[in-house]
Amino acid sequence: MNQGMRQSQENTIISFVSRQAVVDIHYHNCFQIVVSIGSVFECRIDGQTYAGMKGFVINQKIRHSCNARDTSVLVILIDAETYLGWQLKEMLGSQPFLDMEKVLAPAQMAEFATRCHPTATVPELKSAADDLLESILPSQTTTRAMDERIKKALDFIDRKLSDPISLEDVSQQIFLSPERTRHLFVQETGSPFSQYILWHRIKRVIISVLRHEFSFADAAVQFGFTDQAHFSRVFKRMFGTSAAPLLKNSRFIQFLSPEV
Repeated sequence: MNQGMRQSQENTIISFVSRQAVVDIHYHNCFQIVVSIGSVFECRIDGQTYAGMKGFVINQKIRHSCNARDTSVLVILIDAETYLGWQLKEMLGSQPFLDMEKVLAPAQMAEFATRCHPTATVPELKSAADDLLESILPSQTTTRAMDERIKKALDFIDRKLSDPISLEDVSQQIFLSPERTRHLFVQETGSPFSQYILWHRIKRVIISVLRHEFSFADAAVQFGFTDQAHFSRVFKRMFGTSAAPLLKNSRFIQFLSPEV
């Protein structure tokens, strides 16, 4: 993967390898890529059941679930407002998802599975995932400059994730009315204001636990959740699975990004 794309991934994606994953119906405001490392799996996307899947790229806000109990899968979650997110937005358009077999050639998927062999190290897995992501994303994409006011709003939010943040607080920073800020925020990021805040707080908890060795409970409280139980409920609603296996980095989950 080229150096520019590697640098752009810092704090932009969450990626991990999950073994025997069963995920309930959920949706989120990021984009998601799922690729099987072994056998096929079953999933339900936007009300339809698909058997024999090898992977998919799914759009924002599309309800889905997966049963990959008999295999391992690579999962990549990508912020909608980032450059990688805009590439995926352009790629997906109005489609709820793309079947991975229509995105990658069989040889590319076979090479990825071979590189993710059972004894592969975390650096080897991450390298394979990075190269796969570069293969999935369009080689040519229309560049899009985000509105400078929303850039300023996102910088403000990023600095204040440990504090209460209201739409009014953000609108004052960019000298717009709350209603105009709400509209422009969705237009520029693809996410409602409250959902954007929630996603980034969840991501900050994950990074704090895995990279900075915070306790699960302390990280949840620091980034705006009432307690660990509150965080766990929100996480389950957004991701269809419990937070504990991910944050404890159990034998069923291997984090690739954020690096730990």
